[in-house]
Amino acid sequence: MKRKKNLACSILSGVAMLVIILDAKCATESAKEGINLCLRTVIPSLFPFFVLSTILNSCLLGISFPFLRPISRLCHVPNGAESLLLLGYTAGYPVGAQVISESYRQKSMPASTAQRLLGFCNNAGPAFIFGMLSPIFAEKHIPWLLWGIHIASGIIVGCILPSEEQQACVIKEAPPISAGKALHSAIRSIATVCGWVVLFRILLGYLNRWFLWWFPLPVQVILSGTLELANGCVLLNDLASPGLKFIIASSMLAFGGICVGMQTRSVTQGLGTGFYFPGKILQTLLSILLSAVIQQFLFNTSDVFQVRQSIFFLLITCVILMFCFLRRKKVVAFGRRMLYNTRNHSAKGATLCYFERK
Repeated sequence: MKRKKNLACSILSGVAMLVIILDAKCATESAKEGINLCLRTVIPSLFPFFVLSTILNSCLLGISFPFLRPISRLCHVPNGAESLLLLGYTAGYPVGAQVISESYRQKSMPASTAQRLLGFCNNAGPAFIFGMLSPIFAEKHIPWLLWGIHIASGIIVGCILPSEEQQACVIKEAPPISAGKALHSAIRSIATVCGWVVLFRILLGYLNRWFLWWFPLPVQVILSGTLELANGCVLLNDLASPGLKFIIASSMLAFGGICVGMQTRSVTQGLGTGFYFPGKILQTLLSILLSAVIQQFLFNTSDVFQVRQSIFFLLITCVILMFCFLRRKKVVAFGRRMLYNTRNHSAKGATLCYFERK
């Protein structure tokens, strides 16, 4: 299996190199666009947050915030981890994932808790939402509504994701981190993020040149946003319907794009992605539902995007199926052979047993 996987990766890599050689101009121009995007948008908006969030998390982790307790209880966030909830909704992609991973590496929380928090504590920040979407929508209150939908859908996901309530989770205070160490960590993270942005911009350059122009404009916007969030937000300007813009913008913010997913995977090395991708899919479905309802009261009748009832029922069904999938209970495989743990004994000498898969 591993040999077949390596062979497939080798073939794909060779084909990609051949494509770049045959059409180097497209790759060069797309890479320049990606570098310009990093220099003008990504680094100025994210790098200060990477540095400051690392320092803030080391200072605030383990300290309880009473004003956030109602939300943290709904989302089953352990007491003392409210700072991760706060940074996850204000710092932007993928800062939330970085501070969660950093807390895990500092042994302030177990892996199961950190993996669950990845499902709803890594979101688009207000700097990106207002910076990218304010020029697109004429009404100034629309970015506020999109941010509100983004937060609300994330909180609902936090309520749905399963939690191990039977195991008490104690959040330890993180050791203090120096400004130099925070700077070094931020440089490493921002370099990884920019690398993924440039790589996906090259991929989008080839797709736009060869395939995407076959599809209708809304499909092009959705596919571009699914791959890379910033590029999808830029293409929203080409859509004529304000209601459709609103729905697509809300869904793209919730999902974040595959590029953000790879950035998240890069900054959480050693922890894994946990519930990140299931949480993002569920948050996207919820955001589409909420924005489809709100846009009917937000715009004029001529600007509203009419969503069929069958689509609403389909989205609700998908949300219910995701809920059942995430909340499913694990059953004991009674067909497995029972092994005995002879190393642990009770006070009366009784042998404790457990099940293990073979």
